Amino acid sequence: MRAKFRVAACVLALGGGAADAVAQAADGMYDRVAVVSGFETRGYEFDPGIGTKSIWQWNLPVAVVAPLGRSVSVDVATRYASATLETYAGPSETLSGFTDTQLRLLFTPARDRLVASVSLNLPTGQHTLAPTQFTVAGSIGSNYLSFPVPNFGTGFGMTGGLAYAQHAGAWNLGFSGSARYVGTYSPFAGDTVSYTPGVEGRFRIGADRLLGQSARVLLGFTVSTFSTDVYSGTTGIVGLSYAPGTRFITDLTFVRVLGRSTLSFTGWDIYRDAGTGTNGPNPDTQENVFNVELRLAHPLSSRLSIEPLVGYRQWNPADYLGGRLGSAGMLLRLVAGRSVSLNLTGRYEQGWIYDRSTGRADCTGYAASLFARIGR
Repeated sequence: MRAKFRVAACVLALGGGAADAVAQAADGMYDRVAVVSGFETRGYEFDPGIGTKSIWQWNLPVAVVAPLGRSVSVDVATRYASATLETYAGPSETLSGFTDTQLRLLFTPARDRLVASVSLNLPTGQHTLAPTQFTVAGSIGSNYLSFPVPNFGTGFGMTGGLAYAQHAGAWNLGFSGSARYVGTYSPFAGDTVSYTPGVEGRFRIGADRLLGQSARVLLGFTVSTFSTDVYSGTTGIVGLSYAPGTRFITDLTFVRVLGRSTLSFTGWDIYRDAGTGTNGPNPDTQENVFNVELRLAHPLSSRLSIEPLVGYRQWNPADYLGGRLGSAGMLLRLVAGRSVSLNLTGRYEQGWIYDRSTGRADCTGYAASLFARIGR
């Protein structure tokens, strides 16, 4: 069990693979065919102060995982999503449609030690948007609000990755690296501009170990670098470029068994350095998002468990206070035999958001999801 956990963590660190719903079903790497689907929604309502009245999103994910022989596995995932933005100044705007499809092949030449992956981003989603749709897309892309679908579509992409795990005394150490390429596409409807994203390189190191007989700690650190994005094809922005800043992600998980219950604490921090455009550095693109969450899973029976949770999130864009969110929620998990499981989650959030150009507003958030996993 310890070795299997180690490699699963490394595979998730490769990046560029299937959606989160797939990752939750991927611990087996895969020993059988499984389908994950359900419904997920998240929304925020804002008091007057920043111009935005509400942002809502719902999506229907579908993911399939399957083994292909003894050492090769495959997963594929897509979603149908809809997002609506309402402002105090005008009517609401909606963006709906399928997202891109992620197809990933996993190769395990040395099980519990070495994993390779090749992921394809198939451009089935809407990546060319009208001006009003672009406003909606920008609103759901916020790292602070963390919508389940932050991006509907881009161009064709490919990611290659490699992960390796090794014992080091009481510790399990994992290392992974990946490179991602996305092709050119047209982001603006009615315009000839084309956008060529830069290549992303990612490196991650992770470690975990047991603490006594009833606790475990997991640590991770990820660095992502990006080459220069290029815009071309229109007189307005022809020849412009943008080099995104380096991103650093630190994460920590602590798990402890307390009688029949399991207490888990997770924390992560994302720091994005300022990017550099054609006219020089852009300090407003710098940001830091910090998040912590505490959960207590308790079985009510052999098939049903509850998991109350509380969380806190802090957003600091550039050099000012951008927002704070406190949250509380509940997860119900039902296991109906070896082949079927259900997860039902509800969450309530309360906090505020501040923008230097528009002002400050209190906000209230709601989220709910129902996921079903069926295996064969």
